[in-house]
Amino acid sequence: MKKTNKIKFKYLIIIFLVSVIKTQNVSSDYIIKGVENIFNKGDTRNILLSGLILSGIANKYDYLLYDKNQSKKIMSNNLAKVGDYWGITNQFIIWSTFSDNYKYEQLDYAMNSFVVNGILTYGIKFATMRNRPDLSNKRSFPSGHTSNSFLGATILQNVYGSEVGIPGYILASITGMSRINDNKHYLSDVIFGAALGVAIGTGFNYLYKEEIHVKNKTFQKKSFKINFSWSF
Repeated sequence: MKKTNKIKFKYLIIIFLVSVIKTQNVSSDYIIKGVENIFNKGDTRNILLSGLILSGIANKYDYLLYDKNQSKKIMSNNLAKVGDYWGITNQFIIWSTFSDNYKYEQLDYAMNSFVVNGILTYGIKFATMRNRPDLSNKRSFPSGHTSNSFLGATILQNVYGSEVGIPGYILASITGMSRINDNKHYLSDVIFGAALGVAIGTGFNYLYKEEIHVKNKTFQKKSFKINFSWSF
């Protein structure tokens, strides 16, 4: 993708995300509860801690992998493009798949978690100020494409199950490798980006499951009233 086209595309995404934030599906209360889950739930804390530890270990090999990538690319250009595009567009594709009885709950889950992913990812980027391998800027850690795509994969896993979730994680892995291939990120950036995306998706999944539970209970009560009235 040419640089000018990338810039235009990124601006279009920003405009779209601003419009998304204004929709009824994005709620400050939902976001606060989701963030609390990310840092308070045992499984999400373990995911983040594991990501930090593995990222720290990978940091020792960042420049070794970078040097090897200069002599021989780790993937083809076409596959790298797939990963690059998936990293910045997967949320739109995922939103478009929601169509069953839980569509609004799924939209709540996806939209709020992607907003938080953007805030946390870029907050860490500006806090760490790590140079990218290509020295284009100081927003290398963590990889936003990777956190975005692993969040998407986690949402697919929680909403549709492994049949859709596993291909989502494969695409997310391709995205992470493509960022290394394109000299936009080091291995450690990608590893923590993946952990961050999974942790956010897992934390917000608690809220999604709660909404589904409440909706099912409400439906059961309504069904009981209809059946009781009809029988009476």
